[in-house]
Amino acid sequence: MSEEGSERVQGQAQRLPPCAWHPSRPSMAMCVNCRRPVCAECDRFVGYRHYCPACVPVVPAVYPYPVPPPPPAVPFQPPEPPDERERRWWRADWGLLEVFLAWLVIFGLYNVVGVILYVSTDNPLFYNYLAYALLFCPLVAVSVWLIPRRHGRGREELGVRWGNTRRTLAFGGMGALAAMAMSYGIFFLIYLIFYLVTGRSPVSSEAERLQDLSGGYLAFIILNVVVLAPIFEELFFRGLFYPALRRRMGPTPAIILNGAIFGILHLQPLFVLSLVLVGIALAYLYEKTDSLFAPMIAHSLYNLVVILVSLLAGW
Repeated sequence: MSEEGSERVQGQAQRLPPCAWHPSRPSMAMCVNCRRPVCAECDRFVGYRHYCPACVPVVPAVYPYPVPPPPPAVPFQPPEPPDERERRWWRADWGLLEVFLAWLVIFGLYNVVGVILYVSTDNPLFYNYLAYALLFCPLVAVSVWLIPRRHGRGREELGVRWGNTRRTLAFGGMGALAAMAMSYGIFFLIYLIFYLVTGRSPVSSEAERLQDLSGGYLAFIILNVVVLAPIFEELFFRGLFYPALRRRMGPTPAIILNGAIFGILHLQPLFVLSLVLVGIALAYLYEKTDSLFAPMIAHSLYNLVVILVSLLAGW
């Protein structure tokens, strides 16, 4: 056999799933009964059909093979992609179920506390942001540390790396401008439709409460919105949630679904479409730069503009 033919055979062998009984060996057939792959040693060829040792119709006089117990079912893992960039996403191999359970705990506890504070305090906006800083952010921190660690992964797979400084800053700034353009474009369209239908301007209740605050209360809320929210929301939605989506459905559907869920979970009906577009833009930034710092910068600049508009214009 020529050298080229030998390399082709070796390449085909590497792509075959491993034998169910000997994981270090490539399979050469599949059992017609249980569909397990088997290597040459484990293959039982009976009546023009391939069987594994557990399923072969044993006839001791003809097939005196010992039948080992079936191995535990192990899900087949696709081979590591050759492209370095795709390999980076491939290594972020935590599951959607883990992220979903973390989301249930984080948002469930935070929303329960938020409702209690809303009905029991005279300054619900401030205490809601206090709960955000003291409950939501620490729970996110625990999740983004624990879930990758369970899979032997770290901050590289989570996207906590700066990368090229110029590229990161450029994408962060341009992403913020794009997010503001799309978000406020949709908002003004909704604003116009609302005004034409009802004859009055839509007003955000949160913006009204924000204008009533001053001093330390206002400074604390701005700190939450401009610093804490971009860091911890990006860690969860882009760092933890987006790779789990991307691994299963590819980049484009993952970007759209990640942005949609990000916008919906903010629970602001008047701004939901705007926030969905913002989430899509932030996920796209993460996909293009492989760094969470680009969407963090864009998120922070966007939130800064939003809070200034809320204070100055009331919406």
